[in-house]
Amino acid sequence: MPLTPSTSLTPGAPSAPAGPAAPAGPVPPTKEPDAVRDPSSASAPDRVPPGALNSEVLYGALDRARCVVLDLDGPVAHVFGGRPASGAARLMLETAERRGHVVERLRDGTDPIAVLYGYTLESAERGDADGWDKTVAVLHDLLDAYEREAAESAEPTPGAAEFVEACHRSGRRLSVATNNHRGAAERILERMGVADRFDGRIVGRPRDARLMKPHPWALRTARTDGVPGAAHLMIGDAVTDYRAARDAGMRFCGYHRADDGRAALRAAGAPLVIADMAALVPYVRVVS
Repeated sequence: MPLTPSTSLTPGAPSAPAGPAAPAGPVPPTKEPDAVRDPSSASAPDRVPPGALNSEVLYGALDRARCVVLDLDGPVAHVFGGRPASGAARLMLETAERRGHVVERLRDGTDPIAVLYGYTLESAERGDADGWDKTVAVLHDLLDAYEREAAESAEPTPGAAEFVEACHRSGRRLSVATNNHRGAAERILERMGVADRFDGRIVGRPRDARLMKPHPWALRTARTDGVPGAAHLMIGDAVTDYRAARDAGMRFCGYHRADDGRAALRAAGAPLVIADMAALVPYVRVVS
């Protein structure tokens, strides 16, 4: 039975290969609000004032999109709806400490993606000395397993399945670019009853965590061959999604259910931000 937001949920694939080396000092891939403004987007022609939903802008953003790339955690589902993300972070930190590897700035971390990223950077800085690279591999595997289990209790985002169906009917190609495990993404889509609507690539977390968003690797990999980046619309709920889309040459629509999350996206320069995935459905027209 396909999942719906009100359904009581009951009851993968390998991670994507690493790509080119990541640039020095990328912004940590975290869901925490990020208030850094991108001045280059201030004059974007389809920028929407805070709190406003302009039908012309929404039609324009979707009409120009031949392909839609969705982040998983947020726009599609609450990945850790049944298994808190903090539990994964705690397990990873305790495991690293037992192996004799502690990153002080991460000791109280609650975001497992940020923990993995931070330990990956620490390992790279140390040149993989004293087994740090092996600890990073263990943390990666722990998070993969945790997310595969979390996929069984993930909560679908209201309106997400309807938006996916509308895009599919309109002739748009659908892909996923997520910092979560690819197998978890595929399982969530399957349980929501929309897996067969995604005819594009499902791109999950690479083994080199430095290539997670905001690095554009995932979006470049999810991009449909032969279709310009500007004909893709990326929908994400984090500033890292916006920056990855910008660097991949894709248009961007921000989604967040919380006021502070939407404010962070706007402050970073996101041209369009919504609070409800269902709000997009009436604006999905057939690709011309």
